[in-house]
This record gives sequence, structure tokens and C-alpha cells, in this order.
Amino acid sequence: MTTMDIIIHSLSTVTRTNGGPVMTVDETLVLEKGHLFSKEFEHDQQLLEWLDRYCQSTDEHLVYVSRMPHRRLLNQIDVTKIETYWMTHRAGQAHIPPDLDHLHALIQSRIHNHHGIIVIEGLEWLVSLHGESTLLNFIRTLRDNIHRTQWALLLPVDALAFNSIWLARFKREAPDLVIQSTPIDQATTPVEEVAEVSPPLAQVTEEGLPQLVMLNRLPSNGFTRSLLRKRILQWRRMGLDVSEVEPALHMSDEDAFALYSTVEEKVRIVVELEQAIEHHKLAFTASELTTSKFRLRQLTGLEEIRRMIESI
Repeated sequence: MTTMDIIIHSLSTVTRTNGGPVMTVDETLVLEKGHLFSKEFEHDQQLLEWLDRYCQSTDEHLVYVSRMPHRRLLNQIDVTKIETYWMTHRAGQAHIPPDLDHLHALIQSRIHNHHGIIVIEGLEWLVSLHGESTLLNFIRTLRDNIHRTQWALLLPVDALAFNSIWLARFKREAPDLVIQSTPIDQATTPVEEVAEVSPPLAQVTEEGLPQLVMLNRLPSNGFTRSLLRKRILQWRRMGLDVSEVEPALHMSDEDAFALYSTVEEKVRIVVELEQAIEHHKLAFTASELTTSKFRLRQLTGLEEIRRMIESI
């Protein structure tokens, strides 16, 4: 039995054997180009977390076609680094219909330029629309198209949604990709990097809003655009409108850190104000609580909210 190394980068390895591809991954991952893979994710969140880790660890182009609307992806992944399409019957910008010809045209337009990964989610829907035989032929076409290119294609799949015979045929065209997380070595990884590797998933308040938490400040020493992107994503996951800091991604390091520091201070005030509101929440009406928390997440009306708290 032969084994071919796909990539060894930092702590990441990808190997493929006759029994199917097996991947071990920390934060850096590159799939074998010119091949098509499938992957069973336990739930949508696991797929989105993988996409987020991948886009933060590479400069490769990443195309993601999903049944999830763009506005819902904003709090899950860094859409500034991923070319996203909403697969829907609705017409609109960055929308694509669940039509095999349209999907094929999109893929063809990408694989002849640059290099990267294409992820197409929603296989169950495509089967229900086009039938098993038609979709399997489509996947075979994609396999042939992507061969000898600098692109890899990943098809997330829910095994329980398909006929077992069809699934076996499908996996002959798109073999399983097994992803296993490698623990980060706390002894060798800088503290600030460990803190920023995996943005926490926000809990939800009684009002249905993401809960705000106080994050560590990013240090000026070692400040990078990559760390800033991760911090912006953390803030977005808490429901904060931090568009004010996004121009920093295109500034010099010194100017970027100055703008980040300004927004960081504002966010810290927002977190403190919400904690104060929670402490005195019995003094507010339900409407006042919801309105104040919404304004805080927009980073607006901070002085007015502070005065309202101080007047209690």
C-alpha cells in the first residue's frame, strides 16, 4: 500500500492512503489540488468553524456556495476573505440558483485562474431537485474538470440524507476527507496567538442577542492584520457593528493599531455598560433593556446610556 504526503506545514499534515484520505489539522491546512473530496460534518456550525480556520490560515482563494443567506454568514465567518454565494431561487447579488449549469459555470470560471478551494454545501437539495443519476453525472464532470488544476473541491454531505447505494457511488467520485484537530502546544505557542486562535461562540441573552464578553487587548508588539481580522470576527460574533475599524485592514501597521485601539476602547465601554444594565435590569422596562442593548451593539448612544444608568 502506498502513502502520499499531501502537505506538511507547521503542525499540519494531510495524508492519503488506499483506505481513503486522512487529515490532521491545526490552523494551517491545504487540500490536495486537482481532486474532489466529500466530508461529513456533524452540523453546520462545524463546517463554518472549519471554513473560518482555513481562511485565517491561508492566502488561497476560497469560494463557498451555501444555502445560508449572506447576512447569517456575517457572524460566522470572515466574509472579507471568502467569496460567498447564496444558493437560492431568489435573484440578487452573490445569489446563485440551484441549477447545475449555473454551478458548473461558476466553477469553470474559477478553476482556470489562480488556485484555491471550492466548497459547495446543499447536496441534499440538489439531489431532490435533479435526481440521483443526474447529480452523480454532474459530480463526475466536476471531478474531470478539476483534475490537473490548482483547485480542490469539497462537498459537505449528510450521509443519512441519501440512499446507501447512491452514497457509495458518490464516495467513489468524492472520497471521504477525515479531519482531526491537533492540540495546540501551549508551551511553544505565544500567549496572544493562543488567545486569538478560536474566537468564542457567543452565548445568547434573554433578549435573544449575543452576549458581550470582555476580550484581551491586542498588544502593539506583534500586532498584525491577521490578528485584527480575527478580532473583528470575534466582535461580529457578539453582534457588534465594528465597521468603523475595517479600514484598518488596509492601513499601515501603525495607523491600523491606532484605529484598532480607538474601537477597542469603545467596545470595552460597551461591554461595561451592558454589564451595568444587567446588574440594574429590574430598574428598566423590557423595551428599555432591548433598545439599550441594541444601541450598544451599534456602538451608539453610549453617553446617553451611561447617564441613564447613573440616574438610577
